[in-house]
Amino acid sequence: MARSTILPVLALLCVPQLAIVGADLSPRAFKPLPVGSITPKGWLLKQLTLQAEGLSGHLAQFWNDVMASSWIGGGGDGGLHERAPYWLNGVVPLAFLLKNAGVEELQPVTGIYKAAWGNDAKSYGNKIPTPIPVNVMAQVEKYISYILSHQGSDGWLGPAMDPKDGGSYWGPSNALQALYMYAEGSNDPAKFTNASQAILLHLLEQKRRMASAKLASWSAARWIDMALTAEWLIDNADVGTHKQDLLDLIGMLHDQGSDWDQWFETFTGNAGGHNVNNAQGLKSAAVYSRYNATATYDGYSMRELSKRRMAHLDEKYGLPSGMFNGDENLPTPATRSPSHGIELCGVVEAMFSYNTMFSVHGDISLVDRAERIAYNALPATWASPKGGDMWAHQYLQAINEINAIKADPHVWQTDGDMAETYGLEPNYGCCTANFNQGWPKYASMLMYTAPDGGAVVGSYAPASAVLPNGVSLDIDTEYPFGDVAIVTVKAKQTTSVYLRIPAWAVNATVDGTKASNGTMWVGKAAAGTTKFTVDFAPTIRLEEWDNGAVSVHRGALMYVLPIMPNYTVYGHHFGGADMSNDYFLVPTSKWQYALDADPRAPSESLTFVQDGYKAGAAPFNHSGWPTAVSANMRFVPSWAEVDNSAAPPPSSPACGAGHSCGPAEKLQLVPYGGTELRIGEMPLASYPGLDASRFENAGSAFVV
Repeated sequence: MARSTILPVLALLCVPQLAIVGADLSPRAFKPLPVGSITPKGWLLKQLTLQAEGLSGHLAQFWNDVMASSWIGGGGDGGLHERAPYWLNGVVPLAFLLKNAGVEELQPVTGIYKAAWGNDAKSYGNKIPTPIPVNVMAQVEKYISYILSHQGSDGWLGPAMDPKDGGSYWGPSNALQALYMYAEGSNDPAKFTNASQAILLHLLEQKRRMASAKLASWSAARWIDMALTAEWLIDNADVGTHKQDLLDLIGMLHDQGSDWDQWFETFTGNAGGHNVNNAQGLKSAAVYSRYNATATYDGYSMRELSKRRMAHLDEKYGLPSGMFNGDENLPTPATRSPSHGIELCGVVEAMFSYNTMFSVHGDISLVDRAERIAYNALPATWASPKGGDMWAHQYLQAINEINAIKADPHVWQTDGDMAETYGLEPNYGCCTANFNQGWPKYASMLMYTAPDGGAVVGSYAPASAVLPNGVSLDIDTEYPFGDVAIVTVKAKQTTSVYLRIPAWAVNATVDGTKASNGTMWVGKAAAGTTKFTVDFAPTIRLEEWDNGAVSVHRGALMYVLPIMPNYTVYGHHFGGADMSNDYFLVPTSKWQYALDADPRAPSESLTFVQDGYKAGAAPFNHSGWPTAVSANMRFVPSWAEVDNSAAPPPSSPACGAGHSCGPAEKLQLVPYGGTELRIGEMPLASYPGLDASRFENAGSAFVV
């Protein structure tokens, strides 16, 4: 086995910049691997399989907006025509990931079938569908084949839309992303050409329409995803004489679309506070910078703006899961209340935005954030009595969530009273369709290639890949449940290797040698096989929030006090008794606790427990957690419930000096993503020498 040769640590990769707008696209700092390059294993494969065994693999069998979508000639998915494209945007990469791992057909689901919308005669008459196996790839082929074979003579893909409607461009946007991922993953030149040319014809028709029907509504807010597709064509496909048309289209999209640069700098202007728009808009500066590398706003480069918008959201709306408050819209007035909530659509869009931003800029803080959201916020929005599966999700999740009920009144401002319940489509069905991209697109962006052809690990999970140049890259790890990752590189010649060292990994080493946190560690893999051992050596850390509340973290995971729930089924849609149900959850254990820990030395009073991930288990199960933190907690009887949610955490210190608390109790804090009800922000109790004044201005900045 060849050993690694350490090169100087580079915080960022230098990327040449172009000065002429429209001449070409600037290269990304790190280029994502084509979809179909990654093979998941270990807990990641289990998580993706659970997704296919849950809603992702079955929506085409029973949910009208996918099963009978207008995109395949049915009557479902009307209006925006966005739900089948949302679903495809996730199941296309899911299909290739599972196929690579040898998981192609899953057992059929049997059980009671009910549909809240009744029987659609065009779809299935009055018959209960016969249980059929789940073959995600077969589903993908069916939908993609129909879409491609029904392209309009003018090039338009999907249901016919009014060419004078400036909002009509959004509906096909996710279908275009699904098509280019299908083109990459198919590994078939004919399929690649067919899909890429269909995308090109559609975008040329969109450009023609945009000359008079300018972007409006969702299309104006979400122009970035259309620009990203145009950039993909320029980077990867034969566009003939239309390269300049595509470059011009990117410029039109930017000029007609919402001004996200102004919005994230001032939170004023035409972009607005819709939370999913904000999650998608995060990447606008990164995407636009490839078209105009010298663009600035208020003196800041696009790269600087990308980091600033993350910081500005954190300051006004930030949450310890890495997300921001946004129940349909960012709250007014701005609040970082841990009870307020964030929409699932925002979670998956933010993950993709941050990974895209990292790919373009090469900035470690951006991929750090994508990972924090993926390993905390994404799994936390799922629940079931047996735990760990992906049959029932929320519309809104909260850091401090003590109920999941029909909440009237409620602390969130925009969504309805069912928004925190778990089920098929609580509050609104967009997240039922859009959640599908979360894990598959994240898994597909674990690894990259560098401009010098080197192998890049951006995020850590058990997986392997073959790079376009033939280099193979394998990550053997239980991370984030384990502390070590072994990265194996097989190459025919000496190859550069770039390994991300997270900002929190202040004690990290590579092959036993100190590696600077918050950088890309750079080494060399010799011809043959080279192994790199990354030891992240995480420690328990506390992050301070408003009024001295704290959240507990170790490595990539956030640890919370789980609240034991009681489940009540209020609806059933598909499968057996524990499959597609709608649930109310109420607490059966106390939740009003303060953390008895010294913020100056949390590891002295908090004990990490690592049982390890058990092969075959649900990674984010709701019991038998692979890791935990043992903590002394003290009951705070004055911590009240307000509007069916936990009131803001009492000011720290919450015990002593006239504040009555219970005796110390030894309790377990568990991974946030493995809970359905929890307290994730809590006050400090008291501690010898704790100075209350140090918390008077706490929470002014997000601590990574």
